[in-house]
Amino acid sequence: MSADHLISVKDLKKHYNGGAIKALDGVSIDIDKGEVVVIIGPSGSGKSTLLRSLNLLETPTSGNIYFEGEDITSKNIDINKFRQKMGMVFQHFNLFPHLTILKNMTLAPRKLKHESKEEAEAFARELLKKVALQDRADAYPSQLSGGQKQRIAIVRALAMKPDVLLFDEPTSALDPEMVGEVLDVMKDLAKEGMTMVVVTHEMGFAREVGDRIIFMDEGKIVVEGTPEEIFGQTDNDRLKTFLAKVL
Repeated sequence: MSADHLISVKDLKKHYNGGAIKALDGVSIDIDKGEVVVIIGPSGSGKSTLLRSLNLLETPTSGNIYFEGEDITSKNIDINKFRQKMGMVFQHFNLFPHLTILKNMTLAPRKLKHESKEEAEAFARELLKKVALQDRADAYPSQLSGGQKQRIAIVRALAMKPDVLLFDEPTSALDPEMVGEVLDVMKDLAKEGMTMVVVTHEMGFAREVGDRIIFMDEGKIVVEGTPEEIFGQTDNDRLKTFLAKVL
């Protein structure tokens, strides 16, 4: 398998109840370095299952996932080694409530990458500055708003210096007025060339930032294309129906 693509997914299937439920039904997709791929679709279409399969948080029923040329679905792979290169940002922040923001951010780099305390903290403070939260380093998660927590969750993922960031509906748990501050951080990352795979309901973000949009339904990729192709003159009825409801 060549490493032409950062991630290559081949005929991925995820079945439940002995195949009665096909969460993923033969999905194939390539993602290149520096690309922003946005996955849209109705609830239950397989978007989050696909995203979570990319770092094996979901174990596929069959199919292959290649990351930087290596088949991470093969039995003898050390998946934790690869997860260190894949930052994941969830819907519900997943910050440790008993640790300060700085400790939340430096825990993984120190433990997994054996960075010194000084090195990890210096980089964490740099990242906090990037999201205008440098004054919250010693605060605890309970002292932050939802939007601030999600910005921290993003820079915590960045503290590991990943090769790709995976976002699973990062704004869906936020109050509407906090959505913008999180999307702004993501837009900046896209401009800097960070490879991102984003599951979202934010169509404005998809249109503005996505290099490629994937529309999923019933566990399959139904349509993929540029934002212009997806939001412009699409001739796919299923996509048209979906967009009519969300735009």
